[in-house]
Amino acid sequence: MEERGFRGLEGLDLVRVGRQRSITLDAAPTVLPPFLNLRPKKAYPMTSDRLEAARASRTTLLVLALILAGLLLGPGCNSNPQQRSADGRRSVNIGIQVSPAMTLVMVAKDAGFFEAEGLDVSLKQFTAGKFALQSFMGRSLDFAVSGDVPVCLAALQGNQMRVVTQVVDKTINEVRIVALRDGDTGNPTPQQYFGARKRKIATSIGGGPEFFTYDFLRHHRIPDSQVEIISQRPEDMPAALETHSVDAISIFDPFAFIAEKRLGNQVVTFRAPELYSELYVLVARPEQVEKDPALISAVLRAMMKAEDFVAQNPDKAKQIMQSYTKLDQDVIDGIWGSFSFKVALDQALINDWNEEAIWARDTGKLGNGKIPDFQNYVEKRFLEQLKPAAVRL
Repeated sequence: MEERGFRGLEGLDLVRVGRQRSITLDAAPTVLPPFLNLRPKKAYPMTSDRLEAARASRTTLLVLALILAGLLLGPGCNSNPQQRSADGRRSVNIGIQVSPAMTLVMVAKDAGFFEAEGLDVSLKQFTAGKFALQSFMGRSLDFAVSGDVPVCLAALQGNQMRVVTQVVDKTINEVRIVALRDGDTGNPTPQQYFGARKRKIATSIGGGPEFFTYDFLRHHRIPDSQVEIISQRPEDMPAALETHSVDAISIFDPFAFIAEKRLGNQVVTFRAPELYSELYVLVARPEQVEKDPALISAVLRAMMKAEDFVAQNPDKAKQIMQSYTKLDQDVIDGIWGSFSFKVALDQALINDWNEEAIWARDTGKLGNGKIPDFQNYVEKRFLEQLKPAAVRL
């Protein structure tokens, strides 16, 4: 397989795997499996008829080897853009984070809106949107839904993609800092809390929470010497705070809410809605935009139907989301208001990307790259045709 390196979503070197276009037969193993070992066990004079038989045998061997190679390489290297299911629907793979923010996509799948558009959609679930994006760039997926920060970082490293819609119009205090109180200290300001002593903060590196942490600390003029930032899996953060392994966590819902619920008055929460509203976006490839517009339009129509369903049937939408996330009902009810489940393309996305690019430059994530014109990473014509009022660029 061809491997092309790119600087990845957590500042690590990831590998983007391309399609193998041909098989070099000279590189095939010399020891074949028993059912492919067709060489005769005894030498015979090579008459013309035996020569033809030998040639036929080699041809059979070659065909079987190619079939075996195809099976071993798997579907990721044999993508058919027009592949269809048994009932004639177009097969589509979408990568998502197992998160409440993905509700529109989950509803479009489970309420039958993708199917109504002639699509057989499979939702591939990841623990974080940045991993879904990585798989998308490795061409294992047709589309991916990710937070805005991983998309920005991937774009800064030269990866080409096109955002065709947001899957939330906005989020409200979805990312925040939940911190352990120092005894009965009331409600300290950020300057008071972080100025009292050096604090250890856990966050999700390479995603929206890391950017929010940086922006929050700069906004409140908290020096780097007063904090230690560590990387931690979001699902581990409430327990880390509960065991006092860290002083604070900077994370999105549901994990911020779970920590608040478990610890109650033992924690104080710092919000900053004026600084950052994490957005989640659906990304496609440039060639999809140019060569397969009907597919993108079909996906967006299904998402718009899901938007109406969520507005009209919130309890049913919660049940669908719960079937994916396995969250308790009280958690779902508690965080539901953090999300505006609507398709959109808003100027806030471009503004966020520009701010995130400055952060990436200041923290060494950009390297020697230049900050691009992020308008070039948004393809608005599909949503403009289907729902013009949703485009505010």
